[in-house]
Amino acid sequence: LQKRLHSLDENLTALAEYEEFADEEPDAGQPQDAMEGRSQDSAESGSQESAKGRTHIAVVWEFDLSTLSGAELTRQKGLLIRDYNACLEQRTQARAVLDRALNRMIRMEDFGEDFYQKPLEAMLQLTEDAERVIRQLDTTIASYDSLMEKLQVDISMVEKEKAKITELLGDYLKEVHENLCRIDRNSTITVRERPVKMLKVEPPDWVENDSMFSLRLQDYIDDVTAKGIALLEENRNLQEFLGTRITTKGLYDAVVGIGNIQIRLYKIEEQREYPITWADVAKNSGGEGFLSAFVILSALLYYMRKDDTDIFADRNEGKVLLMDNPFAQTNASHLLKPLMDMAKKANTQLICLTGLGGESIYNRFDNIYVLTLIAANLRNDMQYLRAEHMRGSEEETVLVSQIEVMEQQEFVF
Repeated sequence: LQKRLHSLDENLTALAEYEEFADEEPDAGQPQDAMEGRSQDSAESGSQESAKGRTHIAVVWEFDLSTLSGAELTRQKGLLIRDYNACLEQRTQARAVLDRALNRMIRMEDFGEDFYQKPLEAMLQLTEDAERVIRQLDTTIASYDSLMEKLQVDISMVEKEKAKITELLGDYLKEVHENLCRIDRNSTITVRERPVKMLKVEPPDWVENDSMFSLRLQDYIDDVTAKGIALLEENRNLQEFLGTRITTKGLYDAVVGIGNIQIRLYKIEEQREYPITWADVAKNSGGEGFLSAFVILSALLYYMRKDDTDIFADRNEGKVLLMDNPFAQTNASHLLKPLMDMAKKANTQLICLTGLGGESIYNRFDNIYVLTLIAANLRNDMQYLRAEHMRGSEEETVLVSQIEVMEQQEFVF
């Protein structure tokens, strides 16, 4: 017994540095066989923490210490110390791996924001205790999961709002498309005793291309959204970008395509008339080009003044158009007649200032006045305008009036 006691004292002295380890007995109500099969390296572990709290696990030996001899006890002590040192080495290596992994993540560009940096730095300060690192990681992941749920709700709301905006823009584009088809409604006149539609605007069929237009509109909105987000990240003005990008012309051109609209006008020559495309209008002579421009102007005036809510009347309201010398190149009868017919069809009164004469021009107007500048006798460098009725019947009484011309300016219409 003295020899055994001496052997035990020697082993206790050798294990004095491990006295701070917790030594707990197995729970009385716990079955002994539940602890069987544990390795010897569990001897240095007295407790284990989980994320839900601290759970103490009692030490269970795989052999009866009381039956061991001194040599066997010394051998078991050596094995335990060896295993303990190996566990410490593994723990040190695992901590080094964890430190490198966290430092690598901190240096990654994807985690450069404080939102990701702070939890990683907090875990880096806790690497001495792996369980605290795990608790911190679980807390961080839980907060991220909660944030992801909130973001999913926000994203669904954004998607609904985006779908609503897409629907509104689609309805607006469809309305613009329908209005393009109305511009040429009142452009038919009689040329050489046969009706001629002077302007034809033929956009693509909306029903046939509805699906393609929807895809183009979606791509357009995605592109604007991506560029807008890029501008916000650069702290640039988003309102200016949207004001210049989302316009009726830009939107329609991106979805339908302005180049896909077929515009045809009639070219009136002295002996014949035939349809031409919009690209061919630029090849016209000066008079023919002016007639084409006037046809478009008359069609637009009629379209802008028409009230579609009044289904019982045409609402072709009267307009007055003042033109400065329109006959410089448009003085031939075969061009003046359709020009006047278009004005009459659009219920437009023409007041034309010109220095040209000739029956081809005079025969197209109901009233002709001669305007004369008269020098003032009392004041130098001053002139007065006098009007003299030359042709036509005056239904209204013209009162005597004087117009003082202070400075002559050139007006271009």
